[in-house]
Amino acid sequence: MSLSKGLFVTLSAISLVGFLPSHSSLLHASNTVKSVTAVRTETPPVLDGFVNDPQWQTAPAILDFTQFDPEEGALPTELTSVRILYTDHALYVGVICYDSHPRAIVRQLTRRDRSSEADRFTVQIDSYHDHSTAFVFSTNVSGVQSDGVLSQNGLYYDVTWDALWSVMTRVYMDGWSAEFEIPFNALRFSELRGDAYEWGVNFRRYISRKHETDEWVVIPRSERLIISKWGHLEGMDNIIPPMNLSVTPYVASTSTFQTANKVHPSSTDHSPTAGLDLKYGLTRNFTLDATANPDFGQVEVDQAVLNLTVFETNYPEKRPFFVEGAQLFTFGASAIDNSFLPLFFSRRIGKRPSGSYAAPPGTTFGENPLATTILGAVKATGHTQSGFSLGAIASATDEERATVTDRAGKKSEVTTEPRGIYNVLRVKQEFGENSWLGGIATLASREHTFPAFSGGLDWNLRFEDSYTLDGYIASAHSSANQVEEQNGLAGRLLFARIAAEHWLYEASHDFTSRHFNSNDLGFFAQPHDHGGHFALEYRENFATSPVRRYILTVLPEYRWNLDGVQTRAAASAQFLGEFTNFWSATLKYVFDLPAYDDAERGIIGTYRRPATHQLWMQIRSDERGPVSGSFTPVYGFDEKGKRSLSGLLSMTIRPASWIELAPTLYYEWTRKQEAWLVPTGNVVDTTISLSRFSVFGDRDVDEFDLALRGTITFMRSLSVQFYLQELLARGTYKGYRRLASSTVLTAYDYRSNPQFVNPDFNGITFNANILLRWEYLPGSTVYLVWTQGRVDDSGNYATTIGRRLNDTFRLPHQDVLLLKVNYWLPL
Repeated sequence: MSLSKGLFVTLSAISLVGFLPSHSSLLHASNTVKSVTAVRTETPPVLDGFVNDPQWQTAPAILDFTQFDPEEGALPTELTSVRILYTDHALYVGVICYDSHPRAIVRQLTRRDRSSEADRFTVQIDSYHDHSTAFVFSTNVSGVQSDGVLSQNGLYYDVTWDALWSVMTRVYMDGWSAEFEIPFNALRFSELRGDAYEWGVNFRRYISRKHETDEWVVIPRSERLIISKWGHLEGMDNIIPPMNLSVTPYVASTSTFQTANKVHPSSTDHSPTAGLDLKYGLTRNFTLDATANPDFGQVEVDQAVLNLTVFETNYPEKRPFFVEGAQLFTFGASAIDNSFLPLFFSRRIGKRPSGSYAAPPGTTFGENPLATTILGAVKATGHTQSGFSLGAIASATDEERATVTDRAGKKSEVTTEPRGIYNVLRVKQEFGENSWLGGIATLASREHTFPAFSGGLDWNLRFEDSYTLDGYIASAHSSANQVEEQNGLAGRLLFARIAAEHWLYEASHDFTSRHFNSNDLGFFAQPHDHGGHFALEYRENFATSPVRRYILTVLPEYRWNLDGVQTRAAASAQFLGEFTNFWSATLKYVFDLPAYDDAERGIIGTYRRPATHQLWMQIRSDERGPVSGSFTPVYGFDEKGKRSLSGLLSMTIRPASWIELAPTLYYEWTRKQEAWLVPTGNVVDTTISLSRFSVFGDRDVDEFDLALRGTITFMRSLSVQFYLQELLARGTYKGYRRLASSTVLTAYDYRSNPQFVNPDFNGITFNANILLRWEYLPGSTVYLVWTQGRVDDSGNYATTIGRRLNDTFRLPHQDVLLLKVNYWLPL
């Protein structure tokens, strides 16, 4: 950096210091509406990271930042200056982050949208000015971009949203600076109503070495709703919301290599494919996204888990088309927790074919597609200035067929998934002070199958920004239900105090009727029952050393099945504290009173579970160090002799500013847990009974899960990320007993039953995924991906975990190599 530029920023700082308000006025300012004026410029500043173009001097400087963390309401320890310009096409934000020790500025190079432990600056814009939705643009000192969408007045953050915008950063002898160029087509806003636009805005600076967050408008921790309390960006006129149109075609080549196993010989398959994505501005407020023959081969594989229940595992959506804007389709979300009713679960579109799990009797599978082909999908989303939101998705999937071979060696084809059309419509209207009412409707229609549909209403009603009444009512008709009387209902009502200095509380009750099933296009994997909880919470945000802040919570819970049998009665107490050295600790005790399992959990009749105790602790270190992490031990026991001990160690290791490794290690040891034989524990034995009955045993389980995530960033546009996981799990059942009554289990010689199926397991799952990502032009990317999977279950519990670990790399495996290139073409 030249001396003249250094003198310019230094003199600017000296000339502005006199405008800093006192500490008391800063605290007072947080209770008033701040405003800043954007200044029009005919010539945009040169985007080089230096905030020294003459245009910047025409804009007023924002200087009155306040600490949010670690000392809420205090003066910032470093000076920050922000200026705003605009042209007909873009908004420009110039930031100077002065620093008294610039050599101590923390840098980290990582790929886009990855959280980084580095100095950074964030611009938050409520361009709809609906006090509920905002677009977030952030950069760290190394110029790594991150963006996302805040919704529901700041309660939810969607980092999957991506926009095309630019930023450049510079480090100099007085600190660091950044210049943001945010094109108006990266924002959404309505046409002007009045003399000039007025948007909501806030700015945030993070100083890593001090663990300090400074904000222009500080919203106290005692409040949950934030966007409605931001400052105002004023002065912009004669700009027109742009109409977007862009096309992103792609070409890809996928090679699949399968090594030989006991059933199939080795095989190789090569398949080229092509498709495109389209984005089009339907109006100033609504955008259409479309995809034809999409390919999601660059998406990370799912994490393998041990599931010892009859309920389906909920894996998160990772495919970009469905992830972007997913928060708009969330139904039944509460203002205070993450619970919701997923009437729309996007992973049902393109799911594994329902007939691919087991070959028809007397045959074996040959070629067997493990995913349904998506022919195309269309999504329309938008939000008006009056607070109306719309989201709609329509998609079509192809028929899938598998090759089967009978005992005589004759091959034929069977349909494993029919052609299907999936539709979702979501609307929401905001009103009053941060309240809203919404509705959703879904339809899944497949050939030769009864159509499935669902719908519902949900709401968040806010009172005085301190109380909320949330809820939903929904109905679903499954493709398996062929009569109208088998429609199912679900509902929830929650009342809570969501903002207060110390005491918060909530009360909730929900239900699902006996025939409720939304799994054709939604996700429902829980018992049909009713129940709720009551929570009482005490917060102290200004504690005395060595604790900086803490939260105490007590939470009783209760549930009954639809026959009036209590299936859950529990209470928990939790302490969460953050210390002055930025470590944190959580202590939790959970007491489950005796309650009953029923047919909803797989068994025949009812089974009285014993009282259970669980002690849970987590220690989390200061995340700023080159090595940080958390350790979570859990100990549990019950009145029938069960003992369990587990531990989760999660770490983040940064050996260099451009390398980040995140290993995790989980181990669980459980002994003598009285449990139903999942999933084949319901049998017939005419020597005992003419009716089926459930078989239990004392279950021992050992689970070892080792995973490693990592990112190596060579430059902002070129990175390698990887995910490796080894899951080893073994279990055995001893002392078989049959369920004679809810409280009586009698000895039973299950092995002598002709229907005996050994319930023991000793499984291996190994997943590897390595992705090279190169953004060779803005919005245009090359992906090179290698994925490997290995799966095995010997069923022999006696084989130790260590021996099974050695077996991993002798197993047959499938390797997939993908090369994909897309090109963003603005029109």
